Amino acid sequence: MNDMLSLQDIVDEVDSRRDRLPGTRRIAVAGEFEAGKSSVINAMLGRLVVPCNPGLRGRPLIKVSHNAHTLIIGEDTTGRVAEVEDVEALRDIDDLAVCEIHTPASSMARTEIIEIPHHPGESIAPSDFAVMADADLIVWVTIASQAWRLSEKATVETLPPGSRRKSVLAISRADLLRDAEDWQKIETRLQKEASPYFSEMVFMQASLRNLEACRRDEQSWVETGGPSLTGIAHDVASGTQGAAA
Repeated sequence: MNDMLSLQDIVDEVDSRRDRLPGTRRIAVAGEFEAGKSSVINAMLGRLVVPCNPGLRGRPLIKVSHNAHTLIIGEDTTGRVAEVEDVEALRDIDDLAVCEIHTPASSMARTEIIEIPHHPGESIAPSDFAVMADADLIVWVTIASQAWRLSEKATVETLPPGSRRKSVLAISRADLLRDAEDWQKIETRLQKEASPYFSEMVFMQASLRNLEACRRDEQSWVETGGPSLTGIAHDVASGTQGAAA
């Protein structure tokens, strides 16, 4: 990789693959590094689709959309594109910048989810903010045990005011909280400190075990919080929720 190639250069080179298909609703999932964004997306899909710990040197932009058959495409920073059989094969692509995952999941019909990358020590790129602002729904992911840090507030405050009305706060790893009292304390604090920035808040329990159970038990999917987020996305798309304004 060219040592002089900046993150912005990388983003600019892959912008063409971010164009939205006509009639497709866009959900942007963002959050700080290792906040649990991929787990939240998997909870929305009700299955393990997006790699949570792929072993990659850097986190690429991940785009999930509907297709009759599962298809995984990787693109490096030079624009070279390769179709791979599984996510593990992405490790063989040097300087991976974009990962496109096409899934037959019915919940993805006329929908695309874009996971906005957030690298350690880096801020979200301006073009990624543009993707978020253009989205029909923004899901900001925060970790339950460290929810709503000052750095997160500073980032979200840079979004246009109109974006806040179509934004949802997803509190990841809620299943790791010690008890209902901790849950209530966090919910009370977030309602006070974060509610001005989001239309709704959803606690997520999308552990690997819960996600694997989704295929066998619909109630397990409900417990992840995935149906709540997909329901919000549907309301936004149909214009029945204020967040769509």
